[in-house]
Amino acid sequence: MRRFVGTLTGVLIAGTLVPMADAAGAAPNASPVVVPSLREWHGATGSWHLRPSARVVAQAGLRTLATRFAGELSAESGVKVPVTSGRPHSGDIVLSLASAVQQDQGYELAVADTVAVRARTQTGVFYGTRTVLQALRAGSIPKGEARDWPNVPERGQMLDVGRKFFPVSYLKQQIRSMAWYKLNLFHLHLSDWNGFRIESRKFPGLTAKEHYSRQDLRDLQDYAKLYNVTIVPEIDLPAHSVAISKYDPSLAFTCDSLSKPNTGWEGHDAGGWTLDVTKEHTRTFVRELLDDIIPIFDGPYFHIGGDEIPLDPAKQACPELVAYQKAHGYAAPGDVFTAFANELNKQVRAHGKTTQLWQWWDYNQAHGVEADKNIRINEWLSSPLARAQAGYQVIGSQDGHLYVSPGFSTSPGGYGYADPRHIYGEYDFVTAPGIRGYQISRWSDKAEQNPPEWFDFFARRPIAALADRTWGAPRQGDFRAFLDRYDQVGDVDGPPALSQRNWKLVSASSQETTGENGAAANAFDNDPYTIWHSAYSARLPQELTIDTGASQRVGAFRYMPRQDGGINGRARSYELYLSTDGRHWGAPVAKGELPDTQLETTVPFKAVNARYVRFRVLSEHGKSNTYASAAELDLFHG
Repeated sequence: MRRFVGTLTGVLIAGTLVPMADAAGAAPNASPVVVPSLREWHGATGSWHLRPSARVVAQAGLRTLATRFAGELSAESGVKVPVTSGRPHSGDIVLSLASAVQQDQGYELAVADTVAVRARTQTGVFYGTRTVLQALRAGSIPKGEARDWPNVPERGQMLDVGRKFFPVSYLKQQIRSMAWYKLNLFHLHLSDWNGFRIESRKFPGLTAKEHYSRQDLRDLQDYAKLYNVTIVPEIDLPAHSVAISKYDPSLAFTCDSLSKPNTGWEGHDAGGWTLDVTKEHTRTFVRELLDDIIPIFDGPYFHIGGDEIPLDPAKQACPELVAYQKAHGYAAPGDVFTAFANELNKQVRAHGKTTQLWQWWDYNQAHGVEADKNIRINEWLSSPLARAQAGYQVIGSQDGHLYVSPGFSTSPGGYGYADPRHIYGEYDFVTAPGIRGYQISRWSDKAEQNPPEWFDFFARRPIAALADRTWGAPRQGDFRAFLDRYDQVGDVDGPPALSQRNWKLVSASSQETTGENGAAANAFDNDPYTIWHSAYSARLPQELTIDTGASQRVGAFRYMPRQDGGINGRARSYELYLSTDGRHWGAPVAKGELPDTQLETTVPFKAVNARYVRFRVLSEHGKSNTYASAAELDLFHG
């Protein structure tokens, strides 16, 4: 899809990249619409357009990056953009390794008659190219200068592929999407109670039917490197280990309190939840397993799990664990597991990697042994600040704030529902020595049967909000302004949406404002948690007519049903009309049936120029077939 192409006018001023005013008295340009937003922006006047004669002019050492970037420009615009070196011409994009921004991921952007991206590192240049691609989705880039860098060095997501196998194609799409938002850490939870997802040559019977081959993982890592994303592999040990215990039952504790703990998590009653690390047989198996698996990965980290070992009452009820504790002089039974994690840390470090571990050993548990300070901790039960102040390097992923677990709840306020309003506007992404960064943790519990796009729906706005806040530019308005900016940028593989900023309600057949806040304007307020609901006393069909403020090329619309758990008014049969003047409508540009789902549905159609939109609901998925409702209606550029 061609998303941007324009015509450049202006004169190159040799030897300078300082933006020049091209209209006397004109106000300086606002910052480009990008996610994350820019840390520093100094606007000039005028704009830069990608024209057919544009080239990417790359310094030596950036040729590979420049070639890939040029391909992305061509895919977005339909304009073939060659890569060259030497003196830039007017209209070119210039990539170079020279910048006053000292942060390794930072860059400078100067938009005048050329677009110049400068950075100390290739990573910085790469992030500058993401800004260029996003900004061009508006059709042009405002002239001005920017300096941009992240607040924390590591920003990303954890995906639970242990419980739910996600295909490699989805993982690659996530890598592209993460890079689009300047995220760089992709933590893969590769084992859990129902699956060990890595091909093991040492223990081939351990590998789940749905798994990643060594070649899959090699390809995935090579792909991630192209996008400056680091893969963090995790094998969860010694709890969450039912899949390992099924392979060899002798590896697990036999005491019921550790084998079948009453944790409430899936698999807690299957037997073999916790590996028996008091046995040399188990320790040898784990060492051999890690020696088999760790070399598959060439990144700097290897994660050994460590979470949700049954708590003290369960440990104290296990005779073999207590006996081992006393025989080895540990102050508490939990120290057996922490000492085991420290032993595995030495093994991981011997492979040249830094160990990662979930916070757990000191959560409501007696303990005398601490995790080694050179282990990087994933803090999930609290803010990362206290752990960092205790001398650890920490990744924050606080449960209740940064957890996406839609198998537990798909509505705001429920457990596992990460609310982008809170992430963008309220959560304190504190920075301090030792805090390496933050990640969204995406868990698959109780929802393994759902397709990837179902999980993706509940994660993508929280991930984008985290990307914006961990990059750390000043907030630009409230979360509604952020979501409008996010929709305008779009995802890496999808078209950008029209801004709703200037939309106005022309008419509504009805709206319910007494029994609830079902005002018609809620359908285009950039707030997914308000809804238009037709009047309780009215009947179908119902419709909204909206003025978008300007004539634009439109090629798709998106319907988001209500997100509060209700189904009344969820549109089924519909018609969508477009008009240039609000009086002449013609035939619907789209009609049919929307699926019975909480997820958004995007419907493409033949692109037309339009200013006005009319959405008509003919029937609903609710039982009464009486109401119409919508959380959000969006239009996309054609």
